Amino acid sequence: MSEKRDYYDVLGLKKGAGIEEVKQAYKELAKKFHPDLNKEAGAEEKFKEVLEAYQVLSDSQKKANYDQYGHAFEGFQGYQRQGGSQGSGFDFDFESLFRNMGGFEEFGFGDLFGSSFGRQSARTRKTRGSNLRVDLKISFEEAAFGTEKEIVFDRLEKCHACKGTGAKDGELNTCPQCKGRGTISETRRMPFGIFTTQSVCPKCNGTGRTAKNICKECKGEGRILARKTIKAKIPAGVNTGNHLRMEAMGNEGNAGAGDLFVVIFVENHKIFKRDNYDILAEIPISFSEAALGAKIDVPTLEGNVSLNIPAGTQAGTIFRLNGKGIKHLESRARGDEFIKIIIETPKGLSKKQKELFEEMSKEEKQKEKRKGLF
Repeated sequence: MSEKRDYYDVLGLKKGAGIEEVKQAYKELAKKFHPDLNKEAGAEEKFKEVLEAYQVLSDSQKKANYDQYGHAFEGFQGYQRQGGSQGSGFDFDFESLFRNMGGFEEFGFGDLFGSSFGRQSARTRKTRGSNLRVDLKISFEEAAFGTEKEIVFDRLEKCHACKGTGAKDGELNTCPQCKGRGTISETRRMPFGIFTTQSVCPKCNGTGRTAKNICKECKGEGRILARKTIKAKIPAGVNTGNHLRMEAMGNEGNAGAGDLFVVIFVENHKIFKRDNYDILAEIPISFSEAALGAKIDVPTLEGNVSLNIPAGTQAGTIFRLNGKGIKHLESRARGDEFIKIIIETPKGLSKKQKELFEEMSKEEKQKEKRKGLF
């Protein structure tokens, strides 16, 4: 038999392409060569080749092993058992051999050999629907106090017209390609023997059944894309990167639905900066307020409060307001608010102000202090 093509070449991708690129390439090629859509000679074989490449490169662990080892069997070329010829005299468990080599079990040799080693066949294998992710942007205040948001998203659901069968009125026939087994077999001559491998039937996707008449609603897919609207309660204290898990709200599969993950992104605030559950605000005061002391209003998340500025307060001084920060997610405790004092230098002084500052400068001893530094 001819040498198996590189999986990346099969999908028209560069070596090492990402999983998203693999999925996109597969979608395009599967539509192009699917036997139900393409009746040209050789289309079915090309579809099988594309499917095989996708099954490996769309799985992160299988892909990593393939990137490292290429087609796994190649490492065993030229092997012969002493005293025997190729293809005869083998009396040990090949699956155990591959598994003990390290990493090959995850690479999928169990699936490759299929029921030859007592594994579950593709026909009976059930798959859960994939998870979905929705990014949700909320305000600083909504993150601090909690909120309820309406979330709109699209998910794959079982077609109600055909009840997920893909067939009009649910009428199914035995798959003509796999004869109802859900798998197809392929015999290959390897350097160390002849092997029969099994893979998922591309015509029925492992179900063993095909539609007598394709459902018009879902075009035979068994699932349709539906827009959903739900309300999600956002707890107080969430921060960017936190997520909510909505069970069974992801895409539906024949073994149940995946989950929906709502990932939170918190908008910046024009006054406050956040540090875990604490918040920081920079508040400007004048020279006279810093020198003489003052009582000023400062903002908090719940409105303004009064803050005493002692006489002689220096720039950069930080005051702490206990319990004025953000509520902890896991308890009723709250963080603190920190007020950093910024002393503003006046600009555009009036004549009287200049006279006052000049008089004050005469009383100050800063020049003498600077001289002492040198």
